[in-house]
Amino acid sequence: MGGMGKTTLTRKVFNHERVKARFGSLIWVHVSQTFDAISLFNKILYKVTKKASDGVENSDDILEKTQKALKARVESRDDILEKLQEALKGKTYLLVLDDVWNDDVSKWEGFINSVLGVTSTKGNGIIVTTRSENVASIVNPFHIHHLNGLSDEDCWSIIKVKTFDENGEVPSRLEMIGRKIAKRCQGMPLAANVVGGVLRGKPEEEWSFINENWFSDAKGGENISKILKLSYDHLSSPWLKKCFTFCSIFPKGREIKKEELIELWMGEEFLQPSRRNYMEFVGNMFFNVLLQNSLLQVQWKDIYGNVLYCVMHDLVHDLASSILANNADGSIVIRYKFLEEESSPIPKNVAKHLRTLFLKGGIPGTILSNFQCLHNLTLSGDYKELPNSIRELVHLRNLNIDGTQIVNMPKWIGKFHHLQTLRACWELKNVPSTLKYMFNLRHLHIYSHTKLPAEIGRLTSLRTLPYFTVGKEKGFQIEELGSLKNLKGSLEIQDLEMVLDKEEAMKADIFQKLNLFDLAFTWSDGREDETNDESVLEGLQPHSNLKKLKISRFKGIRFPTWAEKMAVRDGPQGSWVPLDNLIEIKLIGCSEIEEIPRLEHLLNLKSLSLKGLKKVRLINECFNHLMSLEIKELDRLECLPEWLFLNNQNLSILEITNCGVLRELPDGLDTLNSLLLLYIRDCENLKSIGNPSGGARQSQGILRALIIENCRELVELPCEMLESWTSTIDEIVLEGLRSLKNLPMLIDCLAKSFTRLTYLKILGVPKLMAASIGSVESWDLSSLRALLIDVSVEWSIEDSVGIAETVERMLRGCCNSLARLELKGMENWGWMPQSIQHLTALNMLVLENIGVEELLQWLGNLSSLKSLILFSCNKLKRLPYVDALNHLTKLESIYISDCPELCIDSEWRNHHPHLEVEVDGQPI
Repeated sequence: MGGMGKTTLTRKVFNHERVKARFGSLIWVHVSQTFDAISLFNKILYKVTKKASDGVENSDDILEKTQKALKARVESRDDILEKLQEALKGKTYLLVLDDVWNDDVSKWEGFINSVLGVTSTKGNGIIVTTRSENVASIVNPFHIHHLNGLSDEDCWSIIKVKTFDENGEVPSRLEMIGRKIAKRCQGMPLAANVVGGVLRGKPEEEWSFINENWFSDAKGGENISKILKLSYDHLSSPWLKKCFTFCSIFPKGREIKKEELIELWMGEEFLQPSRRNYMEFVGNMFFNVLLQNSLLQVQWKDIYGNVLYCVMHDLVHDLASSILANNADGSIVIRYKFLEEESSPIPKNVAKHLRTLFLKGGIPGTILSNFQCLHNLTLSGDYKELPNSIRELVHLRNLNIDGTQIVNMPKWIGKFHHLQTLRACWELKNVPSTLKYMFNLRHLHIYSHTKLPAEIGRLTSLRTLPYFTVGKEKGFQIEELGSLKNLKGSLEIQDLEMVLDKEEAMKADIFQKLNLFDLAFTWSDGREDETNDESVLEGLQPHSNLKKLKISRFKGIRFPTWAEKMAVRDGPQGSWVPLDNLIEIKLIGCSEIEEIPRLEHLLNLKSLSLKGLKKVRLINECFNHLMSLEIKELDRLECLPEWLFLNNQNLSILEITNCGVLRELPDGLDTLNSLLLLYIRDCENLKSIGNPSGGARQSQGILRALIIENCRELVELPCEMLESWTSTIDEIVLEGLRSLKNLPMLIDCLAKSFTRLTYLKILGVPKLMAASIGSVESWDLSSLRALLIDVSVEWSIEDSVGIAETVERMLRGCCNSLARLELKGMENWGWMPQSIQHLTALNMLVLENIGVEELLQWLGNLSSLKSLILFSCNKLKRLPYVDALNHLTKLESIYISDCPELCIDSEWRNHHPHLEVEVDGQPI
């Protein structure tokens, strides 16, 4: 039955930290009623390739990867599976197939066998959600979890939270009615959520009315359908109802970006502004009402809690579709279309009524000039240029080409005088000069490298402009921003060295742009001339509502007063107002400053990034409650404050890199119970990462990645710290730690309880051996996919037995899971681990400086091997006899470098026509 919470429960599991720690890739695919294997494989490939970080939507790097991911969609089943195999190499995955309806056994078996064949790694998981018992039996699960509905008490708790907030007082009369309503929800969480959203703020009479009229005596689907319909009827505005039904244009399960949805509503003229409220404000208000009423559901938020994507429940989608399809007189007029590549052309008599069109790929026979009433047009796929027929769509309000490969825009784009939103693609190099005639343009979404034309300041309706590059010529100067009084959201001003002084900078009127919450001030790199950066930045003082601030490549010796104080002056003679709404600060490449700004009064600050502040010696400023801290390329930084970790217990990301003078970290690192990533690299004088807490921890940590590289003076990594992260850690990298004294003790610690490891790299660290051989005898590494180890540092004949035994035990512990092995040995030690022959899942083997003369015949046991790489094996003379190759049916390449004694048997070269053999960079 729909509405029971199958997807919600699965999403909770999917997003749980323990699950994230367990699997290398998390893939969520909505299936619904059409079960098409090619389409599903494409969706899976897209999700794996995209691998977008939750909540980081404004990064050009991520957007570029997303564009590449979109282009990774291919038609051939074999091509897709090959790309999937490459993307998932050496990883475990959890695949969720949400809302499966297919009950065709042969279709399911063909699909699932292909999925299972993509990777040889063990420990993967597949979760299927379905309303059908028949489907549940066909997928042959090892466990079926039935959702039997919530208790009446649980339904009441949902209604109470939706209606009165979490800790709100509930009047006794309303509670009595509310409990009756909860009972009539029949255990369905969707019903409780929807009703709770409607009850919010309503008087007792309406509670009684809803209790008496909204529920039928029927069980299940009929009851929830009635509740949903009445919830729709209860929406306060006809325009809000139109916004709701519009959402059914998207396929079921589709993630809908909030910002784009509001712009589409605006293009449809559903958002009627008033004197007080502009269109986008009304759209945001409508969006929140639909969320509150559970007619839309939150899918993704950023790390600060802002909703980025939503989704519509299938039952709600059914309701919206049925309302949209039928007018009051019973006739059907199609206003919105979402066309995939396999769709047929749209007849002219249908096209003339369409107001919104999503068109993927150039569908043959589709003439865009037929769409005379079109307001919203979204193109995606292989478009290299904007179709000429679009120029006749004079009513167009919204043009989205973000999913295309269009490099240049035609000049006739300036004739779209009604256009309100333009979303450019990554490939777009420049926008034509005629842009300045699009007087109604409100949202211009471009990437940082897209060149804008002159006189952008003429677009006085503009609200979204993410990037502006300052030029010297008239029309490109910073004063263009002065007339854009309605800008909101984020703005990065680039090439600020083109601004003469404070007075010219003030022409941008940044202080008066109260809706700009995210500001970035950027100068060009590599400047030699005398700078006026302090004066320019002084003139760019923001308003006190600012939430995010980035200052990049500023060359002044001191920040101007507002940036030093992190406070702004309210008028020429006014008092200083703190920038206490700031949640994120990035100071990058400000190479001349010696002190960072004052931060202790910024109680909402969650993320701090300090990069390339080459003259900063000390961090004296106090900051609390950080979630992310990045310290990079502070060449003279001598120490970090003692209170750093104790005051920032919510820290989840800590990165310290390229701080060559830093000698130690403060104590308390292992008390950071929210820490997910610890990354320390190229701190060549770092001797200590602090003392363990000695029982000061409040709970077990959730660390997923520990990476310490090229810290050659680091003496010890305390075992007590490592033990505190045992249950969740997924990746460990220890590299270039030549002074580390306690690696054997660390290996003992790892052997005890680190069963979730998928990636382990220990290179350039002395004495890769256990302190006690008994500690590694039963080491469970059944999740390990990649192992990179180096036994050469401080190797001695006395330790050789212990090293060999440790490595053998490690390999035995991951014999069914390891996909990648890199081993660096010793030239004067004629040893190679025998356990390698049992690594049946291995697809990449890299051997460096191994002191054997030949690779043994058991190499042929590695039936999954695809790539064999040999480096600097000076004694190696022979590969196994060609008989071994008969078993290596998946072997694709052999790369050999600096192995002077090795001779390649001609039979190896001739045996397999597709085998690629390369020696010292030359194919043979």
